[in-house]
Amino acid sequence: MGPSTSVKCYNGYYVNGFKFHTQSYGRFKKTTNSGVCVKGSCYDDNERDYYEMLKEVVRLKYLGSKCKLFLFKYNWYDTKREIRVHRLNSLVEIKYTSRLHGNEDFVLAQQCQQVYYTYPLDNKSSEWWTVIKQLLEVVIILTWVNLLKMKTM
Repeated sequence: MGPSTSVKCYNGYYVNGFKFHTQSYGRFKKTTNSGVCVKGSCYDDNERDYYEMLKEVVRLKYLGSKCKLFLFKYNWYDTKREIRVHRLNSLVEIKYTSRLHGNEDFVLAQQCQQVYYTYPLDNKSSEWWTVIKQLLEVVIILTWVNLLKMKTM
């Protein structure tokens, strides 16, 4: 059997150790949890990841099953033409006003990594944002090391 014809939408979802919020839900919050990166499927000289702000969290249920599938909806930034990668420090910049055209608006939530976007300090009106990738694994390892240290004291 296939998916149900009804879906449920959420303001956020916790997956891969990251807490994601939709862009509209997080608009007035102190922290931003709506930036997303999805690894590209072809890595070569034109290595490419895809970036965007989370628009919707959708849950699909399959008929006759307890299986639930969570999808994230986006309108991707154009990483084919409007991206700058600084090879020296692997810094990635995207032109946030440029969109990738196509019909692949949804990805599996499990495919997503959290990112943050920042604009140049000297030019807040710049069309280019710098991508900051979250390093969850490092935070978890450091937390466990600190907990173990506290237990041995």
